[in-house]
Amino acid sequence: MSSFRNCFMNSATSSRWDNPQLRSNAVLFLDCTRVELAKSKLGLNWTLAVLMLLSIIPAVLLHIWVSSGRKLPPSPRGLPIIGHLHLLGTHAHMSMAQLSQKYGPVMYLKLGSQHALVISSPEHAKEVFKNHDLTFSERPKLIVLDLLVTNKQGISFQSMNPSWRNLRKIFTMELLSPKRLQEWQPVRTRELNSMLTSIFEQSNKHPNSPMEIKAKLWVLTTNITSEMILSKRYFSDEEEEESEEAKEFKYVMEEMLNLVGSIFPADCLPFLKWLDLGGFEKRTKKLYPRLQNILTKILSERRAQRKQRGESYVDVDLLDVLLTQQEKGGDVPVTEGNIRGVVWDGFAGGTDTQLAAMEWVMAHLLNDPGAMEKVKTELETVVGIERKVEEKDIPCLKYLEAVVKETFRLHPPVPLLVPRESTQECSIAGFVVPAETRLFINVYAIGRDARVWPDPLKFQPQRFLQQHDHVDLYGQYPELMPFGTGRRICPAANMGILHVSMFVASLIHAFDWSLPEGVLDMAEAVGITPPMAPPLRAIPSPRLPRNLYYPACP
Repeated sequence: MSSFRNCFMNSATSSRWDNPQLRSNAVLFLDCTRVELAKSKLGLNWTLAVLMLLSIIPAVLLHIWVSSGRKLPPSPRGLPIIGHLHLLGTHAHMSMAQLSQKYGPVMYLKLGSQHALVISSPEHAKEVFKNHDLTFSERPKLIVLDLLVTNKQGISFQSMNPSWRNLRKIFTMELLSPKRLQEWQPVRTRELNSMLTSIFEQSNKHPNSPMEIKAKLWVLTTNITSEMILSKRYFSDEEEEESEEAKEFKYVMEEMLNLVGSIFPADCLPFLKWLDLGGFEKRTKKLYPRLQNILTKILSERRAQRKQRGESYVDVDLLDVLLTQQEKGGDVPVTEGNIRGVVWDGFAGGTDTQLAAMEWVMAHLLNDPGAMEKVKTELETVVGIERKVEEKDIPCLKYLEAVVKETFRLHPPVPLLVPRESTQECSIAGFVVPAETRLFINVYAIGRDARVWPDPLKFQPQRFLQQHDHVDLYGQYPELMPFGTGRRICPAANMGILHVSMFVASLIHAFDWSLPEGVLDMAEAVGITPPMAPPLRAIPSPRLPRNLYYPACP
């Protein structure tokens, strides 16, 4: 193997990556590798040899990079081919947080063939978004998005091009502006009343029986989202009353969120794609036609309604606005794929993150009777017990606001934010970051930074009434940005915060909640938006006058 070693050493001694001789040596090194494999007495199959060769190219190029004097961020010791994948457990944000304790808040990882930069401090997160927001504006190329084409043409995962800007503007103005949110207030009130009535009746029918809080909240949030996007109420408060259409819709949405939150091995190790480890690609291909069938039915029905009414038809929801924009054309046309992508983006972003947040808020309050009592006292002072909580009450509920902030600190909806990718080389904290590097902002680790948060692992809402009372949730403060910041900040942050605050306040105001016997398990499940591992179950006991659970009654 002398030729192998000589070639490698010649490559490593060059001083600059852009040196033509260095590139020539790299090519020569790979050619030497091929020759050595061909001469090997092991009798390797040529196809396998090619796969092995391709898999070590990134490691070779990285070695050449480092040897040429480029200063990458600190990094753990990696393994051939897989890099640092073996260091990431089922909860990547937790593993990365532990690694950052040793290797620092700016850390480089090699995820198979992919470069990755992990930021775990508010100071460096601020530097990234202040100086390099545009550089890291791209989304990484992922197999699941190639297969579920819908999501590549919506808002969440599309490149930041004129189409993306146009769609984001439509989405924000027609769904999430203060004016539009106010117009949708009757829908929120109606669906919230429906949920409270359902819980009341279930508690009377099965007293002292625990119920899964998340299941009730899922119906609430999904119906509100479907009303805003499609003017349609899909789901019943009682599962046994759901239509087959609703059941299919629920399955497709949950399966899609599971797949988008899964790590496809071939995303990190492309030469393994043909194996489809874990069966993720098969599941995605099987899901795709079911997703498209749902969207095709929705679009066909709406187009038929618009055609029947002709010019008298008035846009009533987001789908109508998108169809009208498509019909108008313009310099930046709205395509069929755009419409499907934005509709599905609305459902994905309007349910999962809110559900996880509300479940964690309720869990922490049930686990901390003192904090729960403070929320109840505040509600009785501001609202009383002769009426229900109204949205106008929310700004007056300061302790509840602190509880919501503290929960987002401990359990950000997307702990690593939605990953970004750099479009060019840049410098962060004095380190060189290559182009096409995936960026992970570990807001989970930032929320547990002891330099910023005293006793960071403790649930202490009062911190947001004292030294951190100025911090909000809208991306202005790098120490707390559960919805991200910059150009790619979640456009639905304002709606999500309103829903979490209003719905939790209503649950606590309308019912006393108690836990079944046993210790509450606060473990996280696996997912891009980690919910509680065992779903939260609690026993409701009505605490308001009976007529308030039936708004239509005198």
